Amino acid sequence: MTIDEQLLRIETWRTRFIAQGIDAIDAFALEYPAADKRELKRRVQQAQAISHRHGTARRLLRYLRALDDAR
Repeated sequence: MTIDEQLLRIETWRTRFIAQGIDAIDAFALEYPAADKRELKRRVQQAQAISHRHGTARRLLRYLRALDDAR
C-alpha cells in the first residue's frame, strides 16, 4: 500500500463521516475494530458542526490515519 492509497482511503472515510454522520461509524468499526466509537463519534460531530473550519476536519483525518496505520 502506498501513501497515496492510504490517503485516498482515509479521505474517503472522512468525507463519508461528514456527509453521513454517526451512521457511518458502524461500517467503519467493521473494518477498524480497534477504533474507539465514542471518540470517533465525538470527532465526527465536531467536524460536522464546524465543517467550514479545516482544522477540525484535519484532526479527524489525522485520527483516521492513526487508526489506519495501526491496522
